[in-house]
Amino acid sequence: MTTQVTDVLDAVQSFVAKGYDREYRVKDGQVVDLALGTTLVACDLSVDAALRLESGDDAEDASNIYAITDPATGHKGLLIDAFDVFDELCPVDLSERLTAHRETAPAGDQDVPMKYGLRKIYKAEFEQDTARYVLREGFPDVPPCPFGEHFSILGFDTAEQTYVWLVTSIIRDSRLIRVPYQGEDVIDEDQGDPRL
Repeated sequence: MTTQVTDVLDAVQSFVAKGYDREYRVKDGQVVDLALGTTLVACDLSVDAALRLESGDDAEDASNIYAITDPATGHKGLLIDAFDVFDELCPVDLSERLTAHRETAPAGDQDVPMKYGLRKIYKAEFEQDTARYVLREGFPDVPPCPFGEHFSILGFDTAEQTYVWLVTSIIRDSRLIRVPYQGEDVIDEDQGDPRL
């Protein structure tokens, strides 16, 4: 798959036009068809195309798109790794299959201040105050995802009380605090109020 696409949304639209209209997501290390709520047999999946879009110095920010066919049903869909974290979420064999023939291209969002309507936080800004930004996981108030459903994780600026786009290198930084959603009325005294 040789492509001139430099934007995740353009790539998604291009694949949808080719019939990849299902939405797949990795949950608990397995690939799930969101429309059916069923788990796909990962070793049977056909990875028809894989694209990695990188921006920033040393790929500071990256997203991956996988066009997949499920031979059991014939359904074709997309598995989108907007934050470049599937190597942490997927079993090694699935991660290796997804990335085996992945193309890499420069993204067209080099040094832009916004991504998907969210202020983009680069590593240099994070370094100034590492406690200011957290990664919220599973919060119901996240803004809508531009390529379907909603974000399962998203950066949050605790000083401005707004969601932000954290570049991949920040998400991979061990100093980034991860805050799982615990319900509106639950406060974990070790991490503070999870709504912050």
